[in-house]
Amino acid sequence: MVSIGDVAKQSGVTVRALRHYEDKGLLAPQRSESGQRVYRYRDILRLQQIQLLKQTGFSLEQIADLLRSKEIPATDLLRMQKTVLEEKQKEITLSLQAVEDTLTQLEARETSDLSTLCNMIKLGENAMSEEKWQKVWDKFYSPEDNVKWAKAKAAIPDDVITANERAWPDLLARTEKLVGTDPASLEAQAIVKEWNAMTQAIYDVDPSLMGKAAQMYDNMDDWPKDGPEKPFSNEVWAFVKAAEKAAQS
Repeated sequence: MVSIGDVAKQSGVTVRALRHYEDKGLLAPQRSESGQRVYRYRDILRLQQIQLLKQTGFSLEQIADLLRSKEIPATDLLRMQKTVLEEKQKEITLSLQAVEDTLTQLEARETSDLSTLCNMIKLGENAMSEEKWQKVWDKFYSPEDNVKWAKAKAAIPDDVITANERAWPDLLARTEKLVGTDPASLEAQAIVKEWNAMTQAIYDVDPSLMGKAAQMYDNMDDWPKDGPEKPFSNEVWAFVKAAEKAAQS
């Protein structure tokens, strides 16, 4: 039997999430003589089932119903895991395509400044570090919110996601160059329109996600130290918010 801290460390699931699963009746760890939670082998298996079902888009309520109604066959779990891995493979493919596009530009001697190249590297790192991002999402979102994000992202057409992935490094580089200028300028207002256009697709699916996303980026300094690299600086985020405010005034 292992402690809640050891389970969190070895599985990558936060202590907060483990307690939340217990509150929802998904997990039922025993208690030691000192009152500490201890997890048995079957609890770890159950946690694996929960995580796989969550990653495939089921809500915690749906997961509870599934686990109460029957034992999930190993073949079903493997199929679910295959789906998750295919999604990760898709993200890596997008990252590779973005790098190929940049190489093509360089070989054709098209303009590609240092900021854009650095942001391309960030894009590649972030596409391959979903487990690091999960630590940030678990800090600012409830498990139900995570499911909402997954469902909203799944509803966006692949071609829209691909277009945004390719356009993002250049947009970020141009935004970084404007930091320190007037956020009400025509150039700044054009930039913020591009930012909004990129994020609007997911908020059209579920508007409730907008507020918590802003909160997450407002508190980037509080992100877990072993989480992902910030996608942009605090200064860039402050400039984008100032430009957004100017647009609304």
